Amino acid sequence: MIMTQPSTSQPRRLRAAIIGFGLDGDDDQTRVTRSAQCLVIGGSAETHAEMRETMTRIEIELETMHRELGDLSPVDLAELAFRVDLPELHGLALKLETGLEREGREFEEVSADELAAFLDLEDWVATAPR
Repeated sequence: MIMTQPSTSQPRRLRAAIIGFGLDGDDDQTRVTRSAQCLVIGGSAETHAEMRETMTRIEIELETMHRELGDLSPVDLAELAFRVDLPELHGLALKLETGLEREGREFEEVSADELAAFLDLEDWVATAPR
């Protein structure tokens, strides 16, 4: 049996993406748009076009910031969401930051399950603006 060890002790690099789902497509079209850091799936032609425009604004802002999505702290993500007018994402990013501050932890130290617990998505869905 051969066992390997990672050759570097550097922290793992997170690969992050924003995924948008359009749920109002009632025609037979399959719509998928992919960029370096975003993925848009489904929706009517109008909804898909709106999500694609948002995806483009996200990509432009990330280029302006000289950052990738996986490099953003929750505060940086909130700022990005504010700049591209995504209030729901802005609220989620602020909830992440609040949870991290409450626990006295850094974003890089927290597992995906812990991040999800900070978000308390069931509560957020119930109170999200429509």
